[in-house]
Amino acid sequence: MSKQAHSKKQQFTQPEKSKLPLIVAVIAILVLVVVVFTALRPKQASVEYFGEPVAVERSYVGKFISMTKIEPVVENGQIKIPLRVVDENNIVSFELENDEGTLVPLMAYITPSGRLFAGSSMCEPCGGRTFSLAGEALVCDTCRTTYTIEDHEFISGSIACGSYPPSNMHPVVKNGMIIIKEAEVLSWRIRAL
Repeated sequence: MSKQAHSKKQQFTQPEKSKLPLIVAVIAILVLVVVVFTALRPKQASVEYFGEPVAVERSYVGKFISMTKIEPVVENGQIKIPLRVVDENNIVSFELENDEGTLVPLMAYITPSGRLFAGSSMCEPCGGRTFSLAGEALVCDTCRTTYTIEDHEFISGSIACGSYPPSNMHPVVKNGMIIIKEAEVLSWRIRAL
C-alpha cells in the first residue's frame, strides 16, 4: 500500500476509543442520584429515651384519653408545669409562641412505664395539633396516625405523618415541677415543610 493510500485510510478511520470515560460518567451519575435521593428523603427523627420513671406505671389498654388543656408558668427562661397535673390527667396540652411568633402546640404525658414525655404536639404534615392516648398508642386526632407511647415509633396511618413524630423537648422534674427550657420552644420549627 502506498504512503498516500495509507494516509487516506487513516483520514477516514479512527482508532477505537476507550469505554472507560463512559463507564466512569455513568457511575458518577448513579452516585449523584443516590446522594440526592438520600438527602431529599424524609427522615425519621431520632427519638430519645424519655428518662427514668417519674410516676407509677399505668395501662391505657381499653381507654381513650383526650388532652386536658392547661396553662404553664413561664419565668426565667423556663416553662413549668406541676407533675401532679400531668400525672392526674395522663396527657395535657398547652401552647406558647416561638421566636417567630408562631403558636407551638405542646403536650406532656405519662407513658405506661411511668416515664414523662414533654414536647411538641403537632402532627406536622397534616397540621394536627392534638393527640390522644388510646390503648398502647399515641394517636393524632386529625389524621389518626399512631405511634408507640413509649418511644414514638410509627405504627400505622399516614407514612408522611409517621416520619415526623412529636419532638422531645428534654424536660426535667425538680421539686414536683416539670421544667422545659423556654429556648426549646423558641427555636422549634415545623420539620415537614
